[in-house]
Amino acid sequence: MKAKIIFFFAVLLLVSSCNDNETPTLELHTPQQVDNTIVLNWKQTTVSGFEYYVVMRASDRQNYTVINDISTPTSDAFHKEITVFEDRTYPLTVDTLYYKIMAIGDETVLSRNICYAVENPAKLLKGDFFDMYYLEETDQISVLSYNYGYGDRYKLKVFDVKTGQFSPNEASIYTLNSGRYFWGKYNGITEFYNYDYNMTLLSVYDASTAQQITTLQVPGYSWYGAAYATNNRGEIYMFNYDNLYIIDRTTGTQTSYFSINSFDSDKLYYNSKDNKLYAVSYNRILTFNLDEASQVVGEDIYQLDNGYSTPLYIENSSLFVVETSSVIKILDMNTKTYHNTELTQMPRIALLKNNIIYASDNSSRGIISIGDNYYPQPTINLLSADNFKRIKTIPVRVTPAKMVANNEYLYLLGQYGYELYLLEKIKLY
Repeated sequence: MKAKIIFFFAVLLLVSSCNDNETPTLELHTPQQVDNTIVLNWKQTTVSGFEYYVVMRASDRQNYTVINDISTPTSDAFHKEITVFEDRTYPLTVDTLYYKIMAIGDETVLSRNICYAVENPAKLLKGDFFDMYYLEETDQISVLSYNYGYGDRYKLKVFDVKTGQFSPNEASIYTLNSGRYFWGKYNGITEFYNYDYNMTLLSVYDASTAQQITTLQVPGYSWYGAAYATNNRGEIYMFNYDNLYIIDRTTGTQTSYFSINSFDSDKLYYNSKDNKLYAVSYNRILTFNLDEASQVVGEDIYQLDNGYSTPLYIENSSLFVVETSSVIKILDMNTKTYHNTELTQMPRIALLKNNIIYASDNSSRGIISIGDNYYPQPTINLLSADNFKRIKTIPVRVTPAKMVANNEYLYLLGQYGYELYLLEKIKLY
C-alpha cells in the first residue's frame, strides 16, 4: 500500500495541464453546476484490483489537491460503483477550475484534465463591516463599516459586485449619537437614511454614490430608539410606542397617527403586496392598514398563543415564521391561521419571491461560517408558499446576515471570517 501511495503522489506531480496529451483510461464527463455545488460524474473504472477513486482539483492548472475522502475505508471513494462527487468546497472568487479523476488498483488509471468555468462565483469582501444592503438597481452593495480612530463615526461606502472593488466615494456617518439608520427606495433609487436626534434631522444619501442628497426635518427626541420602514414609494414611517409618524420624502411634510395600542416595538415591516405595516414586539403583531395615499385607515393587534417565539417576518408577504415547543409554523396575518412546515429550526432570515419562501439557517447559529465541525454546512430551505412543504435544500457557504433577491438570483451576505465578508448568489428556483 505504501508503494501505491508513493506512486500516487508521483503521478499527481505530472498533472499540470488543462490540455494534456496523455491517453486517458478513465472517462470524466463535463461537470454540472447545481446552485453552488459542482457535480462530477465519470464512467466506472474497469481497473483490476480496484481500491479507491481520487478526485483532484486545481485553480491554476498545476497545483492539484485531493478533495475527496481517501482516508476513511467506508467513504464513497472506496466504492467502485459510486461515480459521482459533489464539490461544495471549491475556492471562492475563482472563474475557472480544473478537475481530474484517478482510479487506484493493480494499476493507476487517469482521466483527462477537465476545465470548468464556474457559474456565479462568490465574492469575498475585505473590511470590518457593521451593516450592508444590496442595491439591486446598480448591482452594488452599500456598506457601513467601522472607521477606526473616529469613535463616533462610521463610513458609508459602495462595493461594485462586477469589478470586485470599492468605489473611492464614501461618507462619514455619525452613529454613536444616532437613533437609527436604514435603507429604502425612492424614485427607483436606494437611499441611506441616518437620524441624529440632537439635530432633529434625517440625513439622506444616495446609496450608490455615498453622496448626501438632502436632509429632512423629523420629530425630535421621540425618534430615538424607534422602529423604521419605508414603502419604497416616497413615505418614511416611524413608530414609537403609540405614535406612527409618516414623512413625505418629496415634500418633507409629516403627519402622525395615534395608535390605540401602546406598543413597544423595535421592528417595523412594510408589506408591499397588501399595503400594510407590521410592528412586532415579542409575541404580538400590530397591523396598520394603509390607503392608496399611504395613510393609516385602521389597525389590528394580534396576540400569539402562549409559548410562541418572537415572530420572524417573511419579507414581501403577510407571513411570519413562529416557533412553539420546537415546532416551526407559518402564521398568515391575513387569515390569522397557522400552517405546519417541514423546517426543523427557526430560520435567521426569510423572504418570499415568485411564490417560494427562502429560509436561511437557524437563528441561534453564529454569523461567522468558516467550515468547522461544530456546525453543519449552512443551507437555504425552499418552501412552497401554497402548502409550505419543503421543495429543496441548497447548501451554501455562509449563514447570511442579509438576504435579498432580484428577478434572477438570491443574494446572501454574511461574515466569513475576521474582517472577511462573503457575497454569495444562487439562482432562483
